[in-house]
Amino acid sequence: MKRLKPFFSYFGSKWRLSPRYPDPIHSKIIEPFAGSACYSLLHFNKEIILYDVYDKIVQLWNYLINVSENEINHLPILNAGEEIPNHLCEEQKILIGFWVSKARTSPGKRYTKYTSSRGETSEYLGYWSAGIRHRISMQLKHIRHWRVKHSDYNSIDDYQCTWFIDPPYQVGGEHYKHNQIDYSDLSTWCLNRKGQIIVCENNNADWLPFVPFYTTKGLRKNTNEVFYHQCDYTNLFMEIL
Repeated sequence: MKRLKPFFSYFGSKWRLSPRYPDPIHSKIIEPFAGSACYSLLHFNKEIILYDVYDKIVQLWNYLINVSENEINHLPILNAGEEIPNHLCEEQKILIGFWVSKARTSPGKRYTKYTSSRGETSEYLGYWSAGIRHRISMQLKHIRHWRVKHSDYNSIDDYQCTWFIDPPYQVGGEHYKHNQIDYSDLSTWCLNRKGQIIVCENNNADWLPFVPFYTTKGLRKNTNEVFYHQCDYTNLFMEIL
């Protein structure tokens, strides 16, 4: 398996962009703004630690890391317009809730599947379906070693690792539930991390010396992505040994 596919649909996901970012040079990857953790999905066999301040994201990842394949495969499939059943546990509702429409910033409650004139299935279009459910269950074994913590970036200990930092964007990040970022503080924090630092943003950002990266096609408009990359190779040789 080359990489895992998304466990849930999330606004600002780096699924398509992940292969274009620098590969991790360390055995440990930390994502301080985890979201759907698409960079870690590409390097899933590494030591992965996810952090997020959004409690539902943390709940969901903790559930996925620990849930059985059988439980996932018995989650209900919904019809268009149907609400997520109340008898499900909170984590199950969150998982399905992120799949009821595309690129959400919070889980929904009703399946709002769009139809396609080309006849694509729900799975192809990226909505909750038996295929998506099966895909998730088949991938669970690959993330059993992952860890997730409910924490703000400032509370994370410093490690010699690869930091993949994808915060709410300075311009355009207002859609997220937790979007109040002190970018001056975040800049200082990023520049003082040990190891390898990869920071994502768009071309409206000015809190780090970002360089042009890639233009992505969004649901509403294109985004000119930029990024910042810094490597500290201190102790890397000892880590390899």
